[in-house]
Amino acid sequence: EAKIKELRKQTRNRKKELAQERRSRALVDMSAFGRLAGDGATGCEKKTGKSNEGSEPSVGGVFSALSNVFSGRTKQGESSANDSKSSATEVKIDDTKQKAEESKPAWMLEMEAMEDESGLTCAICQEGRTLQPTELLGLYAFIKKVSIPYNKGGFRGSIDGALLLLTLPYSLPVSLRGTDVEDDWFRPAKSASSALKSTDHGAQTLAAVSSSSMSPRPSYFVTTVSAGNAIHCSCHASARAADRNHPKAPKSEWEGASLRNSRVSCNVILPLVSQENSKVPVMSLENALHDHNEIASKLLGTQPKPMLWTMLHDVRLLLLRISYGEKLNADCGGGSLTSNCALIYYMLFMADLFARDAEHDSPGAVQHAKHLTSGFLVASSILRASDYKDESTTSQRMRRSLADAAPMVSICCILFNNDPTNSNSSVEKKSAKKISPHNMPDPKRCWELYKDHFLCGLIRCAGRRQALGIDSSGCESSRGTSSGRTTRSASFNEWDASPEHQRRGSSLMSRNSQFGKRSSTTTVEDHATALRPMITFFAALDQISKDFALNMDDEKVEVSAERLVHVVEECQKADNIRSLLSLANIFMEDKKIIEEIDAGRKTVQQS
Repeated sequence: EAKIKELRKQTRNRKKELAQERRSRALVDMSAFGRLAGDGATGCEKKTGKSNEGSEPSVGGVFSALSNVFSGRTKQGESSANDSKSSATEVKIDDTKQKAEESKPAWMLEMEAMEDESGLTCAICQEGRTLQPTELLGLYAFIKKVSIPYNKGGFRGSIDGALLLLTLPYSLPVSLRGTDVEDDWFRPAKSASSALKSTDHGAQTLAAVSSSSMSPRPSYFVTTVSAGNAIHCSCHASARAADRNHPKAPKSEWEGASLRNSRVSCNVILPLVSQENSKVPVMSLENALHDHNEIASKLLGTQPKPMLWTMLHDVRLLLLRISYGEKLNADCGGGSLTSNCALIYYMLFMADLFARDAEHDSPGAVQHAKHLTSGFLVASSILRASDYKDESTTSQRMRRSLADAAPMVSICCILFNNDPTNSNSSVEKKSAKKISPHNMPDPKRCWELYKDHFLCGLIRCAGRRQALGIDSSGCESSRGTSSGRTTRSASFNEWDASPEHQRRGSSLMSRNSQFGKRSSTTTVEDHATALRPMITFFAALDQISKDFALNMDDEKVEVSAERLVHVVEECQKADNIRSLLSLANIFMEDKKIIEEIDAGRKTVQQS
């Protein structure tokens, strides 16, 4: 990190030097002030030097001794004279520079007073938030619709945690009553559950799970990728009109936009909303959000209310695509891992804006998102309690949603609970008093404190997805290979999967589950392929949690995205599951890992 910062600093300084040199040459060419007097001073200096040399006395043989005696004094006098002349020359040069500065035209002074642009810049005017603070920037992006069947991880009510909140028990096991679990997690989660029951989504979730939990009907989502090229919304509007009215070669809106987007296909502008937009007019922001939401609604065929959950699912799918090592540029023909890692941060900012906007119109949906972490943690604690023996249908549904919702819970935790001042936990509130949350995420934030709960949930999710036969994010490109195999990114190291391990692991798990026994013969290597995406998912979220804050500027997003890329690429290059676990800083015992995989697989058989 220090090397990167130092390199960027050197680059900025070098650019400033080059700009100053160009400015000086331009001034000389324009002859605005005439030749600088420094040249004349230099000439005088040379002449003076020659006269001094010429005035040096010649010395004969008789007076050589006397000459040697007084030579020291003569040199000292010469040096003092030279010093006085050089100081006079420096004063003249300084006076010349001062006069030149005073005689500069107003436009030159204005240019020198302008701040250097930092962060993203518009593809047309080459200016960003510093030089155009009142203009809204957006990212050219490509958004597409994906359909995922219910029985392939597409049951929306289960993967967004609605079913988890709705199936929480009415009371805690005796061992958890009167503890911090009851005050910090159980009560907020039950409050969110009550609010969720009154919403359409809550009613639809209960109806769907009651009728057919393994229905083949699909759920529809959108997934977004970007090449990282920014554009002012106003500049895009002007360019769109110019493209449409071109006399010789008129273009459609997105045909012209793709040319400005480095010839990468795009069909939407993702507004860059954050605390950096304080000077952007509200109307400009609302118009940009309306345009984005309208495009997403047309793809989905319905108007999502609110847009919060559409954006959260978009983040979840992008992280899953990265975790599975899928090629992100397969649909649009461009876009790197770096640009899409930065996109994750910008989409989280947008999700936070949608959450604040929906607090008045859809308070139940916002409570659902903000207290989903509490519901997950209390459900995890209940299942870990030694005195909890409930095996009812409601309990089985809670276990199933715990596995399905683990990725979404982890995202919501980082978005809504990375700031301890907004948390319900008494432990986190104490730490928030000591460390300001506006600089960097607090070291005792929710994710860091309860990382083991989220990891176990993701491992259960891996076991459930393995049992359902899911081996991708569900966002496969229509331009895939003819063999139907998922295309992987260049950094993805294809493991030499031992089909014996895979068949052996699956058969042993299914055989033991039929007899109600836990497998003691399977190993972590037997489930390496199933574990790999969820372990990468965990490592990526762990890195995001360290950097994410709502007041990040473009430069911080860029640096954080580079760190995230490094983590993801290291995980994708891992040679085996042991190496991957080590890179993700996971030191859980093999027995515990297999138990969690087994618990996730059982949710498929129970449902």
